[in-house]
Amino acid sequence: MKIIKLAAIFAVLVGGIFLAIKWNSLFSVSTTTEYATEDKLNITDECNRIREAWEKESGWNEALYRDQRADIDQSKAMKMFSLEGYNKVNNCLRETVANKACEGYKNALHSDSFKDAALQQQFAGVTLLAKAENMENDPRIVNIKAIHKLYTNVNGFVNRKHTITPKFDTKTTDWRSFISLQNALVSTAKGYRNDPLFKEIEHLPGFQQGLDEKTIRTATNGQRPSFYTRLSQQIVDYFSGVEATQENLNLLNQIYKNFANEETSYGLDNLATIKVEMDGLVNP
Repeated sequence: MKIIKLAAIFAVLVGGIFLAIKWNSLFSVSTTTEYATEDKLNITDECNRIREAWEKESGWNEALYRDQRADIDQSKAMKMFSLEGYNKVNNCLRETVANKACEGYKNALHSDSFKDAALQQQFAGVTLLAKAENMENDPRIVNIKAIHKLYTNVNGFVNRKHTITPKFDTKTTDWRSFISLQNALVSTAKGYRNDPLFKEIEHLPGFQQGLDEKTIRTATNGQRPSFYTRLSQQIVDYFSGVEATQENLNLLNQIYKNFANEETSYGLDNLATIKVEMDGLVNP
């Protein structure tokens, strides 16, 4: 019995050694590669062709980019490149196009005949390139995206009508004053002006004036009467629907005082009327 066991163990060991020796022949392992051992194209000529094509462009050209990208990918698939050759040509395309896309955006931004549509077209090229070439964190791309975000924010700010709208919070029975909301607008404008990248867009029509504190206050000061008239009506509407109790009457009296401290001309008649009505219900 011992002899049989030893023979079995020996057979297993021999079989394992044989399998290890013959593994590659018994089980084929793919050794295919995407690259040739040497370049079948002139790498210098390929790079020069890419650069020369983009030198003729004033900015982003999606058709040209896609043609060049497809050409490189096809040559790679046909094993026309060594690994080193592919990296050189691929990096040449990425660097050349990134520089041109960012340059095109800056040119559109500082053009004497500035147009938002032209800027958006160039920015679309930057974003497409960033995604297609996985260049989201490239410093050039990051810079252009930051500039464009600031441009978008400022453009929206200076071109919209700054309507200061009252809101009586029924949960806290409080509100933000007109001057508080006006100051928030001024603060937002100041934040844009103080952004280090503002120098890139400050020349655009209406941007300097649209962010000027005096301009913002002058444009919004006229809204103050209607602001407090509407606010007082919101307060009246709220207290018209609550139970007439001493607690609610005391709250209304305090709100009336707070309101009067902010505005002595508009809306007080509305509040005074509801005060009298509620007082009559609480103290008939």
